[in-house]
Amino acid sequence: MSELSEIWKMLSSLESSDLLLSVIAVVILDLFAISVILAARRESRLCRKRWQKVSAGLELRQIIPAQNRNPAREQHYPLEADEILLGRHVSADIRLRDSSVSRYHAVMTVTGGVWSITNLNAKSGIYVNEQKIQQKKLAVGDCIRLGNTELYLVKRPVTPQNVKKQKLFKI
Repeated sequence: MSELSEIWKMLSSLESSDLLLSVIAVVILDLFAISVILAARRESRLCRKRWQKVSAGLELRQIIPAQNRNPAREQHYPLEADEILLGRHVSADIRLRDSSVSRYHAVMTVTGGVWSITNLNAKSGIYVNEQKIQQKKLAVGDCIRLGNTELYLVKRPVTPQNVKKQKLFKI
């Protein structure tokens, strides 16, 4: 309470011209802050739009077979970074719960809109379309096998949610 009274005393001791200048300065600072926030939001939307072009709307899809009473299901991994670590470790970007997959099994990178995969010296290796590879450029439809886990590089399906997101990103 005493702090407020001190502030009030200081403000009341100011001349009206000084008070007016202080108010104008605060308004200008607020407007500047709002413009920075809006510019950052616009830049964020532009980056997402650019990334959609780079990633070409691709994802990795894993088909998990039926087990016990659980029906077969699919797991989708959107490719939303320019470098993606695949493995069994908790820190992997795409974590595969398969004991035949190394902790740090492979890394996927995108350059010029083309995805490639590189083996990180995993014992069980990497197979793309049943061919053992060390590094390979990927194409839509490729089957990637890490240990016993098969992943397919596919285009993300068009869903109402994707369409809404695309409309939000329009500038």
